[in-house]
Amino acid sequence: MNQSPRQEFEKEIEGVRKMHESLVRGAGGTPGGTWLFFTGLVLAAAGIWFFLSNVHVTTMPIGMVSGLFNRGLFGDGMPAMSTGVVFAPIFAGLVLLFYDARWKWGWALFYVGLALIVIEILSRIQFLMNMRTSNLLLMMGMVAAGIGMMLRSFRDGGVPPSGPGTET
Repeated sequence: MNQSPRQEFEKEIEGVRKMHESLVRGAGGTPGGTWLFFTGLVLAAAGIWFFLSNVHVTTMPIGMVSGLFNRGLFGDGMPAMSTGVVFAPIFAGLVLLFYDARWKWGWALFYVGLALIVIEILSRIQFLMNMRTSNLLLMMGMVAAGIGMMLRSFRDGGVPPSGPGTET
């Protein structure tokens, strides 16, 4: 017996609805895991935000590359050269590349100069944390609890947990 086009259409819609429900049940396919996941996400994000808002970033006057010339060659720790010398290899590399881009020496100088600049910038950065230990532990606890809640949301509620400390 043939079904009417309307019945076939309703049957297809019901199949799509069931497929959608099976795909979008919750976080990790578990029922009710979505709220637990987003609560954990907010808790972990708040802990990370509080931690990062208590870290102060400063820069030192001498980096690794410029410090090598100031402390290593001349020994007195006084500025013996300008930090602009760090830009010399990339400048020479760019001059050679604009003259002839096929020269491997030009590319080598360019990449060495770029690496020296990145190393110099990163070596000048200094992170300072000025907070109480109780605040640090609270922030770390928030991040750990949030991550734990997010991971727990992926676990199926009907399956008992297995692992250390669970006896059957």
